[in-house]
Amino acid sequence: MKRIAPLFLLLFSLFVNNTPVFSSQQDKIKERELLIFANETVGRSLGDYVLTDQDGKRFGLKDYIGKPFIINFIYTNCASACGISTVILSGIVEDMNKKLGQKINLITVSFDYERDTPLTMKEYGGNFAKDFRRWRFAVGDEKTILRLTEEIGFSYEKADNGYDHVNMISVIDSKGKIYEHIFYGQNHNNDKIKNELIASLNRASSGAKNAEDDLSFAGIMINRIKLICSDYDPVTGAYKFNYLYLINYILMTIACFIAPIIFMWWKELSSIFKRLKVFSFNVMSHK
Repeated sequence: MKRIAPLFLLLFSLFVNNTPVFSSQQDKIKERELLIFANETVGRSLGDYVLTDQDGKRFGLKDYIGKPFIINFIYTNCASACGISTVILSGIVEDMNKKLGQKINLITVSFDYERDTPLTMKEYGGNFAKDFRRWRFAVGDEKTILRLTEEIGFSYEKADNGYDHVNMISVIDSKGKIYEHIFYGQNHNNDKIKNELIASLNRASSGAKNAEDDLSFAGIMINRIKLICSDYDPVTGAYKFNYLYLINYILMTIACFIAPIIFMWWKELSSIFKRLKVFSFNVMSHK
C-alpha cells in the first residue's frame, strides 16, 4: 500500500498537466493554490521577527502585540500590484482612525532582501505616508524574510521583470495571530477593499473570532472546495463559483483516486462477491 500513494500522485500530476481544460487554466489553478496556502495560515501566531525600518532602526513584531495591526509585502521596483496595496492603505489611514476610534499601526515590508534597503524604503514610503510614526517601511535579511513570508502565507517567485506574488494585505490581531487576509486584484474595487480592511480590523479590535473559528471540519473543507472551484473577479473583489472547475475536480478525483482503487482491488472485490453468492445459494438450498 505504501507504493500506491506515489502512483496516485503521479497520475494526478499527469492528469492535470495533460488535460486541455487544465492546461488553459494553469495560471488560475496556481493562483487558487496560493490563496488556499495563504488562508491556511489564519489563526497562526507570528514569531518575533526583527526588522529594520526606513530610518535604520531595528524593531520586533512583538512590539506591536496589544493592538491589531496590518502587514503588507512589496518590493520597490514593482510596477503595479505593490503600489496598489500601498495606495489602498494610504487611502484608509484617516478612515481607520475615525471609524475605529484608535490609531492603527501599519508595517510595509519589502520581500526583495537583495536590493531594497532602508533608504529605498524611505523614498518609497515617502510617496504614500505623511510620516512614519505609525506606518513603518521595513526590510529584513534573507532568513528573516523567507521565514516571515512563509509563516504569513505570502508567496512570491522571481520573474523576468521582477516578481510574481500574491496580492494580499494581512490583518494581525492584538495577540499577534494572523486574523485575516484581504486579497485584491489589478483592477480592484478600492472602496470595497477599504471597507473589508476596516471591518476586519474592527472585528479584530473587538475580539471577534475570525471567519473560520466557528466552522466545523466539514465547513472548512467546503470553503476550501469553493475557493478551488472559483475565479477571482478583480473588479468586484469577489470570488465567482465556476461549475466547470467543479466538474473537472470531480473527474480528476475519479480518474486519479477512485478508479485506480477500484482497479487495484477489483480481484478482491470480485472474490468477496463470489463468496457472498455461494453463501446466499447455500442458504437458499437449505430452506
